[in-house]
Amino acid sequence: MNIIETEKLTRRYGRTEAVHELDLAVPAGSVFALLGPNGAGKTTTLKVLMNLLAPSAGAARVLGVDSRRLGERERAQIGYVAEGQEMPLWMTVRQLLDYCRPFYPTWDRTLESTLLARFELPEKRKLGHLSRGMLMKAALLSSL
Repeated sequence: MNIIETEKLTRRYGRTEAVHELDLAVPAGSVFALLGPNGAGKTTTLKVLMNLLAPSAGAARVLGVDSRRLGERERAQIGYVAEGQEMPLWMTVRQLLDYCRPFYPTWDRTLESTLLARFELPEKRKLGHLSRGMLMKAALLSSL
């Protein structure tokens, strides 16, 4: 099963075409990177996949569901960190996780502990004192 699929996915902003007939298949269990220069349509593609933008043409599916119809069940399985996502810089890593946990009914504390160690995130450090890379790791962990 593919966890992400697009077929001739197109997204326009007026006359500007940000994504042109993108065909994509990401198999379950794979590691995938969406790379390209500024303006290539990476962020637009992710926004369509998350139903933050509607496609102008074509189709997009996430976990086998049309991206325009993602439900609570599917969203609970998706971790998404937006570029430039605002973070409460006054919180510690631990406070962020404690705050986010109730929003995710399927939160996995074992995964939380595993990723805290793997990402080498200092639980007692304020987010505002983390490097950009460490801040992104904290954001990713809080979305899983």
